[in-house]
Amino acid sequence: MRIEVKCKGQDFFATIFDVDIKCINRSEFLEIKKVVETYGVVVIESQDLNDNEQIKFSEGFGKLEISIGTQTKAPDYQVSNPIRPEISRISNVDLNNKMLSKDNSKVIFDRGNNVFHTDSSFKLIPSKISILSAREVPEEGGGTEFVDARYALETWENKSRKYSIDDLKECICEHSIVYSRMNNTGDIFDEKFKKDMPFVKQRLIRIHPYTKKLAFYAGSHCSHILGWDLEESRLLIKEINDWIVECGHMAKHKWKTGELVLWDNRRVLHRGTGYDEASFRRIMHRTTVAGDIPSYKELI
Repeated sequence: MRIEVKCKGQDFFATIFDVDIKCINRSEFLEIKKVVETYGVVVIESQDLNDNEQIKFSEGFGKLEISIGTQTKAPDYQVSNPIRPEISRISNVDLNNKMLSKDNSKVIFDRGNNVFHTDSSFKLIPSKISILSAREVPEEGGGTEFVDARYALETWENKSRKYSIDDLKECICEHSIVYSRMNNTGDIFDEKFKKDMPFVKQRLIRIHPYTKKLAFYAGSHCSHILGWDLEESRLLIKEINDWIVECGHMAKHKWKTGELVLWDNRRVLHRGTGYDEASFRRIMHRTTVAGDIPSYKELI
């Protein structure tokens, strides 16, 4: 197993070579886990996985979330879906191998991923790690960009700002996928989905349980800060999100079929770069490792 780090100054974004995750032992798995916790984003090249193999590997990190499509019958849900509920399929290709139209509700729903966010912050118990497998990638576009919310917090005091980290440590925000999608794809959900996915509380600043380092926890699902004036809180959230993108290295990943990318949602924001959905096929399968407790109950 060989490891290369893309941004050593931030301990951010690593690639692992010469490993087959279907054949690793416990010691090798723990080494991969440590690399994810240390560098936030990890690419593992040349992994030919099926869903069962991806799930087995992912379960080593903890209990897996159930896709919100399975939970709520959101636009990414298909009645005859044979995919296991632990798999979130991000694709413009249906299960009969036919391309979906650009105005298909599933394609529109997935397009909402093209804004910087952290996976599952709209759930009461937010996720730890996302694991995305590239089953088929477009010839052009369809990449993923990653930015480091920990580095943004570490450099926050270097910028012109109204509020210090100490001012913000105890802030509790509310997150919602309905809010974020409304801002970038429009009103695509029915009333049942909106009722099933209410606002949830999350800390604005979280401490990582292993590195013990602080990071901002914001992204597109983050709507407002409880107890603050709505406009002022949204201006601050925008300022934080902008700083996360601007302050350090943006890792731009161009996918290859068979790659597996893991990222730590407690530290990293990510977004898709978009692609020509009418011309190219893209099939990605994600497993998501569930968190342990609501973030607002964490002590920092």
